[in-house]
Amino acid sequence: MVGPIDNNAYLIRCKRTGMSVLVDAADDIDQLTQLVGDSTVKSIVTTHGHWDHHQAADDASQQFGAPTLLHPLDRDIAGKAFEALDPGPLSIGEVDATVVHTPGHTPGSVCVILDGVVLTGDTLFPGGPGATRFDHSSFPTIIESIRSHLFTLPDETVVLPGHGDSTTIGKERDQLDAWIARGW
Repeated sequence: MVGPIDNNAYLIRCKRTGMSVLVDAADDIDQLTQLVGDSTVKSIVTTHGHWDHHQAADDASQQFGAPTLLHPLDRDIAGKAFEALDPGPLSIGEVDATVVHTPGHTPGSVCVILDGVVLTGDTLFPGGPGATRFDHSSFPTIIESIRSHLFTLPDETVVLPGHGDSTTIGKERDQLDAWIARGW
């Protein structure tokens, strides 16, 4: 965890090639440098444009010589320049991942899906979806994103959110009706 509101930063690393992708360079470049270790960072993926998920993005980009990527729909929210992150395949050495567009928390929110794991940023947490109280957020949209992109994954898929502890798709799927009833 890094930063003043305990963001999670993740490193997806191919053990065979040493290539990696850093997900959410939230804060504390020294801690991120330790996380990266001796791997070669191919890119820095930002799950959405809120400040707490990219405070160290510029420093990380410079430190690791890697581009910082963000979905184009979140550029105005982020307030700084990023290269475009397009949904679709993301190869990290011999590791195959997929970036999926999951709007709702922000218009350009994304999740990264690997075999048995999904990094959800602020789209899905233990106990419910990410906040939708912002002008650029939408509760119906985040529910549809979760239904169509995350709840299609197997129950045992581990959910690694942008803040807090992990959960599983199965555990969260069982709570969908309660989320809808409470409206958040």
